[in-house]
Amino acid sequence: MTGSYSYAEPVTTELPLAERYDSAEPVTWHGADVYPLYSEAVGISPTTVTLTLRSAALRFGVRSLGIGLAVDHGHVLLDGRQLRGVDVWSDAMDGGIDLQVCPTGPEAGITLTPVWVDATDATVSWSGNYGMVITRERAGTILHCSTGVGPPDFGELVVELVLTDTPPPPEPPTEASRYRDALYELAVAMHGRGEEDQARQLWAQAAGFGHLGAAYDLGVIRYRGGDYAEAEQWWRTAAEHGDLRAMAGLAEVLDRRGNVSEARVWRAACAAESQ
Repeated sequence: MTGSYSYAEPVTTELPLAERYDSAEPVTWHGADVYPLYSEAVGISPTTVTLTLRSAALRFGVRSLGIGLAVDHGHVLLDGRQLRGVDVWSDAMDGGIDLQVCPTGPEAGITLTPVWVDATDATVSWSGNYGMVITRERAGTILHCSTGVGPPDFGELVVELVLTDTPPPPEPPTEASRYRDALYELAVAMHGRGEEDQARQLWAQAAGFGHLGAAYDLGVIRYRGGDYAEAEQWWRTAAEHGDLRAMAGLAEVLDRRGNVSEARVWRAACAAESQ
């Protein structure tokens, strides 16, 4: 989509674009919808805003180009600080930058606008022929931005915007999980020394505490020993909790035990989870 507009054309009105906006709705310029800002609701879930630079072209009188991000009913978490907004400059977006937005209510949303540094080193926005043309691609939303300096040129700054849910932080380890992991690691060490019986006992204890790797390894040992019923039991335990290796193993042992239809189901589930 980038490059599909003839960005720099003579202005056909005496009024600059900034004086033509009377809301967040776009104005029409040479057949294109030009927006004063981009806004999107984020709801109550923590959201990662990814800004990736597509291209930047400084014109005379502009020293830096960027995107201003403001948060309503929430904040941006940056270096441990909670900020209502932040200016992200083009060099920071080169290669992509992730910003963590933390909502404080169901009405949380973000607003993005072009910002620039002029010849006096002042940070400026909302003036002159500033605005953005917004297009959509499979990769995300593309913001084609013009500063307010000179005639509109929506090739000055082109940025890709992607919003994703921020994954929750990992749960801190508990005494039980540390004990479970220690049992598993000790079993691995014993198995490496050839002490298979002791390893099986420790893996069984770890699996009893919910260690999926231990359940998988027990399935492997039982399968190699020809005990397909017990291999199925251990692999099923891990597969039902999302372990992909156990899903594949369970499909294999089900085939060997004549349960072809369920084996097909687990192979399909494994393929779907692997994508």
